[in-house]
Amino acid sequence: AALFVAPLPASAAVSCSVSTTGAMNFMTYDPVSAANATVTVTLNCQNSPPPGSVTVNWSMQLTNGSSGTCVGATGRTMRRQPALDATIGYNIYQNATSTVWGNAGCGTFPSGSFGITGNNSFAVNQTMTGVAPSGQFVPAGNYSETLQLTVSF
Repeated sequence: AALFVAPLPASAAVSCSVSTTGAMNFMTYDPVSAANATVTVTLNCQNSPPPGSVTVNWSMQLTNGSSGTCVGATGRTMRRQPALDATIGYNIYQNATSTVWGNAGCGTFPSGSFGITGNNSFAVNQTMTGVAPSGQFVPAGNYSETLQLTVSF
């Protein structure tokens, strides 16, 4: 599944950037064992002059993709390319837990707040863990899906 990051601007006193370790790639799917993949997303914020203290509220929401949902172990689906005639179900979880990485519609996505004092910086790392469960017997081919990650701060 491809990943597109769309950061939203922070307040004037804070400068933030977003980076990832790359695209999520399940490599070769074997219906006998689950396929896993990970990507780390980093939000790094720097407090700019004038010195002081600021609180940064943040969230990271991921679109549902072509399935239109993020519910269940196979809630999202990668489609075989270019025929689009078969799918592999998968989902993406927060920080190696069983909590789905979703959006406001799903009700589960990473969020929080942190404080920065003076001319310091603070980073938040969140790991997406993608799992394509075993037992999906599908035709050979290339399967893909594009999701958008929106990071708000």
